[in-house]
Amino acid sequence: MSSSNRARIAYRRLLKIQRKRFAGDPPVITAAQAQTRKEFENNKAVTDEKKIQKLLKHAENVELVIRKYVVQAPRDLEKQNTYNVKFTSEHALRDRHPILIKSSLQKKDKSE
Repeated sequence: MSSSNRARIAYRRLLKIQRKRFAGDPPVITAAQAQTRKEFENNKAVTDEKKIQKLLKHAENVELVIRKYVVQAPRDLEKQNTYNVKFTSEHALRDRHPILIKSSLQKKDKSE
């Protein structure tokens, strides 16, 4: 498969996972898609095959990170300081990378 076809597929996959993972949050979808478009536009003149392969691998890794590690946590309007985390079967709940949930609402640990 040609590099241009692989780039087109990578671009479409990124846009698709952004729409899916950020569903219900149009400003975030718009910002993510604008950044993706900007990155692909900035690199459209690259002709070095090694550089192209590196960029395509980066796009695949970004898609994987969004797919496995980005979660939505909309605020619960009925309960103060409560967020509803929405995990899917695609999330990496059992792999080697821990899922850390930090919030500015958490009290600072005195040992920090």
